Parts: sequence; C-alpha cells; structure tokens
Amino acid sequence: MYFQHLCASNDSDGNPRRLYVLVDEELPVAARVAAWDEGYAGHHAVPGIWRECAYLAERMDITVSLYNELRRNLPSPKWAHEVPGFEHLRELV
Repeated sequence: MYFQHLCASNDSDGNPRRLYVLVDEELPVAARVAAWDEGYAGHHAVPGIWRECAYLAERMDITVSLYNELRRNLPSPKWAHEVPGFEHLRELV
C-alpha cells in the first residue's frame, strides 16, 4: 500500500485540483482503490491512520481529465476501514 499525490492544473478560479490516491499492491495487479481531494486541507483530507503516508507521497502531474475520472470513480471514505480491502482496520478503531 502506498499513496500517490496526483496534481492537475488549477481550475479557472485558481482552486487546486489535487488528489491523494491510495494504491493497493496486495491485489493481483496493483490498483488505485480510493482517492481524497486535497482541496485546502492538504494531507489532512486523508483518514488519520494514513496521513503521514499521504504527506510523504510522491507528487505526480496528471491531466484534468484523469483527475475528474479518479474523483468520479474512486471512493473517498471518511474512515480507513471503509476502503475496500482494508476492512481489517476497523479493529484498530
């Protein structure tokens, strides 16, 4: 499991378009399983258990269309144990 910090260009009003994306390497093929829009919260947009990982994530530039696709298709759960494949984290709460 690791995070990507994916950054598209700002919107026409100057608002950031950046995501923290959780990648699950334990799947048969590594896949993006959740995404949190950074907004103005920074790495605090990510559930608490993963904030340090998000803070240390490698920044990568992406297109606006990929940003929109990831926001549309990936969940942004409030709690880490709500991410598919990470239900076992409920025991830590």
